Amino acid sequence: MDPKDRCFKVVILLGISLAFAGCLRKEEMQLNYAQRCMGCHGPSGRGDGPIAASLPNPVPDFRDTVKQHSVIQIRQVIRHGKGVMPAFGPALENYEIQDMVRFVRILSLEGRDPDWWEKFEPFIWAHCTVPWQYVYGYGPSKNGEDR
Repeated sequence: MDPKDRCFKVVILLGISLAFAGCLRKEEMQLNYAQRCMGCHGPSGRGDGPIAASLPNPVPDFRDTVKQHSVIQIRQVIRHGKGVMPAFGPALENYEIQDMVRFVRILSLEGRDPDWWEKFEPFIWAHCTVPWQYVYGYGPSKNGEDR
């Protein structure tokens, strides 16, 4: 077999594997949302989940959240909690917290006029397997502690 053909087949196989891994990651992200968030935030992130009406304060609508808060602020709320929202930092890995930030942003696109660049976010994230925890610098540090 020609080395170029072999290299081409390896690249194609690797690409298919990465795309499949991205799909699994999306399913994990949806499952985490359903288990941990949907009860209060609802299926579309509007703050209308079945538990929301019994809470002392209104649950935020994700469309407002992404307009008023940065990705870093949203990540901090998911990790440390706020008000009656529990902290998910102890229960989720850092990459799972980042997936939840992505899911907040994806749900926030429904029913609002997104900026031009936001229209491409779900497409990019759907098959993205980049280890964002290291890209953003919040993965384990050299001494093993989270940043």
